[in-house]
Amino acid sequence: MSLLISLQSEKIKNKRTASLYICMILSALVPLMLTIETIEINSMHPGQTEAWTSIFLEGREFISFMFLPLFIILISTLLLQSEYRNHTWKQVLASPQELVNIFFSKFIILHLLIILFLFAYNFWLIISTGILYLLIPNHFTGMIDLKDIFILNGQVYISILGMSAIQFWLALRFRHFMASLAIGFCLWFAAPMMLFEFDFSFVEYFPYSFSFMTSIPKYANKVPVILWLSLAYTVLFLGIAYAEFKWRRKVN
Repeated sequence: MSLLISLQSEKIKNKRTASLYICMILSALVPLMLTIETIEINSMHPGQTEAWTSIFLEGREFISFMFLPLFIILISTLLLQSEYRNHTWKQVLASPQELVNIFFSKFIILHLLIILFLFAYNFWLIISTGILYLLIPNHFTGMIDLKDIFILNGQVYISILGMSAIQFWLALRFRHFMASLAIGFCLWFAAPMMLFEFDFSFVEYFPYSFSFMTSIPKYANKVPVILWLSLAYTVLFLGIAYAEFKWRRKVN
């Protein structure tokens, strides 16, 4: 069976989960917070203005620091654990699908959801900026640079590739969902501690810190290296995950 058929099968199974609801809700939280914050600032300082770009940059920080990593940890666990929870791994592996197609169809579905999350976030952000323009038209100045917004979204997406591969491997490896969640949250919490509290030099090679670092001006000159490292971690951990997945299926 082809990869497209495997993807279709995963898509059908994914409809039974809460992944789409989680995606829509989490992606809407940052635009909602920014809308409320901007209205409050304008009410306290009526004459204050800011550039349109600032709301997109501030939103990117929230997404990169908290909501996108959280979404990846939750969704990767949800996607893989559904097979363990429903005891359907034997059924899936007994189907006439190639092992490589089963593996990569699940990883592709994970990334389609991540891309959907980014699209939904930008959609909600555009809605919120439209509301703000109607309520406080004189608060924002300048023009919205769509090219910069596209580049920012691209950087965010590439920066989380390495982390997503690690979470995918963890969710695939552990039968109990708490294991992958606990490890993922610990690694995620470690990133800001390493960045802001201890200032470890190792943090530049820690994949869970990459999305943080691309949003911090201090590390702007290191963004290209961070993105290449993220791609390298993706290849490395996908290779490890597939090798272990193939080996465990043979053993079992």
